[in-house]
Amino acid sequence: MLVPNVGSAVAGVGVTAPLWVGLLVGIAFGIPASLWGIGNPETVIRTGRLVDRLLIGCFASVTAFGAVLLYGLHAVGLPMHFDPKPLYVYSGAIGGVNFGIGAAIGGYFPGTEWIALGEGRRDALYAIPGGLMGAAAWTLIYQTTVGQLLVSSANVGEMVVTGHVADTRPWTMLAVAVGYAAVVLTLLYFLPRYKGGAHSCRRHLGTGCVDDHDRAFIRDTTAFLTEGAVDVAQRRVRRLQQWVNAEAVPFTNYYARTILGVASTVALIVVGSILLRQVFGQSTTYSWLIGTLLLQNFDYTAVVVHGIGWEPLSDVGVMVGAMITSVFISGRFTAFRPVVPPSWRNRFGTSPIRRGFAAFTGSFLVLFGARMAGGCTSGHTLSGGVQLSLSAWVFTAAVVLSMVFTARLVYRDTTWLTVPPQGTGAPEAIPGGGR
Repeated sequence: MLVPNVGSAVAGVGVTAPLWVGLLVGIAFGIPASLWGIGNPETVIRTGRLVDRLLIGCFASVTAFGAVLLYGLHAVGLPMHFDPKPLYVYSGAIGGVNFGIGAAIGGYFPGTEWIALGEGRRDALYAIPGGLMGAAAWTLIYQTTVGQLLVSSANVGEMVVTGHVADTRPWTMLAVAVGYAAVVLTLLYFLPRYKGGAHSCRRHLGTGCVDDHDRAFIRDTTAFLTEGAVDVAQRRVRRLQQWVNAEAVPFTNYYARTILGVASTVALIVVGSILLRQVFGQSTTYSWLIGTLLLQNFDYTAVVVHGIGWEPLSDVGVMVGAMITSVFISGRFTAFRPVVPPSWRNRFGTSPIRRGFAAFTGSFLVLFGARMAGGCTSGHTLSGGVQLSLSAWVFTAAVVLSMVFTARLVYRDTTWLTVPPQGTGAPEAIPGGGR
C-alpha cells in the first residue's frame, strides 16, 4: 500500500496515484521545463538581474491558468485534495530570503538541478551535493530551540486568499481565481520579456512581430542556451542559430507561444497532481535522501519519511525528461563540458573551481531555505500559487526580493552577453548590456 503526502483535504478524491506515476509526471514536467531553458543557470541568474523575465511570465501564467482550472473543477463537483503549505511567517520569509540569495549566486532551484543533470551540465555535479548538505543543515537545526521557534511562532495555518482552506466555498474561490487570473494576465500584457524592450508575452503573441531590440536579445538567448552543446546536437543548434540570424518565421513567436503553451501544460500537471493526492514538489527528495542515508534518528527525518510521496520518482522523471529534450528536441545536451554561465564568467572569470564552489554554496542556501520554508518554487510558488495559498505568496515575495538584491550586489553592472562586445559599450540594440 502506497502512502500519499497527505495534508488537510476539503474533499478527498477516491484514488491516490501509485508512486510510479510520479515518474511519468516528472518526465511530463521535465520536457517543457527543459524547453523553457530553466536548467541553464544563466536563465535563473538573468531573472534575478531582471534582464529576462521569462521565468516571471512562466510562473505567473502557470498560477493564473492553474487556479482557474483547479477551482473550476472543484466548483462543478470534482473532489480535490487541497494541501497548501501552512503559513509559518518567520520560517517562510527567512527561508525565502535564503533561497533567493542562493538562487542568484548558483543559478539553480531544487528542481532545475535535476533538469541540469539531465542536460549534462557540469554545474549540477556541484549543485546537487550542495543541496543535500543544505537539507542536512536544516535537519540538524529543526529540533533545536531555534528551529522549533521558527516553525511554531506565527503559525497562521493552511490559509488561502479567502481564509482557512477548510472553510473555502467552491464558487467563491472560483470567482477569486478568475479575478486573480485576469489581473495577472493583464500585468503580463504590459510586462516586456526583455530589459528595455516593448514586447511582452501576450502582446507579442497578438502582433506576431519582433523588433531589433528583441531580436538582439533572442540571438544572445539562443547563444547561451546552446553554448557547449555536444556534436551530436550541432545540426539542430546550427539550424536554430541560422533561423535567428535570418530572422526566419519560427522566431516571430520565439517566446510567446512557448510561454503560454508550456505554462498551460505545467498548470495541467500541477492540478492533476493535486487531484491525485500528490502535491507537486521537488525539494523534499533532498531531505528524504540525506535523512534516510545519514540522519535517520533526527526529528525532521521522521517528519519527511512520514509525509513523503512520489517526490523522489518525480525528480528522477524530471531528469529523464530533460535528457530526452536536450538530446532529441532542443539539442542542448552539454555532456558535462565546463560551461560557465555568461553573467558569472563576465564578472568572476572562467575558473571551474570558483564556479563549482558558487554552484555548491548557492544550492546549499537554496535547499536550506526551501526546507526551512517547507517547500520550494515547485511546492510553494507553483503548487501553492495554483491553490492561491498565502504561504506561497509570502515565500515567493521573499525569494524575488532577495534574488534581485543579491544579483545586483554580486553581478553589479557586468555585461550578461554571451559574447561581450569589445570595449565598454554594448550593441545599440541591447541598452544596458554592458558596463
